[in-house]
Amino acid sequence: MMLGRFAAAMLFMAVATSTMCAAADHRLLVLEGSWVKWGSPKWGVGATVTYAFASAPKTSPEARNCASLRPFGELIAKTGLSAPQVQSEAEAAFAGWAKVTGLNFVETKDAANADIVIGAQSNPTGRAFTNVELESRPMAEGPAAERGFTISPELPFANEPNGLRPIRKALICFNPLAKWKIGFDGNMDVYDIRYTLTHEIGHAIGLDHPGVAGALMDFRYDEKLKGLSQGDIDAAQRLYGPQGR
Repeated sequence: MMLGRFAAAMLFMAVATSTMCAAADHRLLVLEGSWVKWGSPKWGVGATVTYAFASAPKTSPEARNCASLRPFGELIAKTGLSAPQVQSEAEAAFAGWAKVTGLNFVETKDAANADIVIGAQSNPTGRAFTNVELESRPMAEGPAAERGFTISPELPFANEPNGLRPIRKALICFNPLAKWKIGFDGNMDVYDIRYTLTHEIGHAIGLDHPGVAGALMDFRYDEKLKGLSQGDIDAAQRLYGPQGR
């Protein structure tokens, strides 16, 4: 049974979910009253996560976002970029998170059973979205107040989340009609694929938009930052620990 779904707001649009804040106001997702992560529901413990690019239409009726995916190749074809180029950018996006956390990402061709599936939207809208589904297993470790993690006082939630719950599946979908590019050129109307996918992977592993600017997980597209900020890293390491954990 699906206990929770996260409709990650369109890239660079504000999210109205409850959150846990880091000292620099970098936030973790809260779904169904719990923080969420892959693997063991324990703070700072890594996980191996598989991912695949959709090669056939995929329908997930209960997903709030990415409910209908088309093959990722359809997106590539519309960008005018070569498949090897886009594949290399995608690998770099996953590697960016793997370098600084205890996460190990493994690509698979089996999209039906992959943990994270990436595709093109069947009904194009916005730029990119992420949907997160939770396991039915009960919560494990409870709230952790150390290291500056608190609840934002401006949010209308009286209590802290009730612990950690494992993620079961994540879907990432790109708008195939939007314009995409590789690299930064100062044109804010065309988004860089690696930057966008890195942002969406952040949602897929349990991160929310931060309450401050200056991070890759910020909801605004910005070509000033080519990689993860320290705040992005701190939030991800709170869930998965540093590399090798």
